[in-house]
Amino acid sequence: MWGEVDAAVQDRSEGDLVRSLERADGPVTIDLSDVTFMDSGGLRLLYLSLLAGGEAPVLVGVPERIKDLLEISGVLARFTLVD
Repeated sequence: MWGEVDAAVQDRSEGDLVRSLERADGPVTIDLSDVTFMDSGGLRLLYLSLLAGGEAPVLVGVPERIKDLLEISGVLARFTLVD
């Protein structure tokens, strides 16, 4: 993911993400190091990766503001974070 990940991005990409998650073997890795903004739409995309089941999704390069958003939402511990 990169740039501003908001409700507009969610609307455009949610279907593609769900299809990708259905085909995934093993944990999903999402690089957030280039994300400059995330709202509840972006959070929903990350939450969808949790619904894929199996191992915890891996989030790479998570900015502090997004860690805070995940923590406030109560889902931070369900992800594996990598610097």
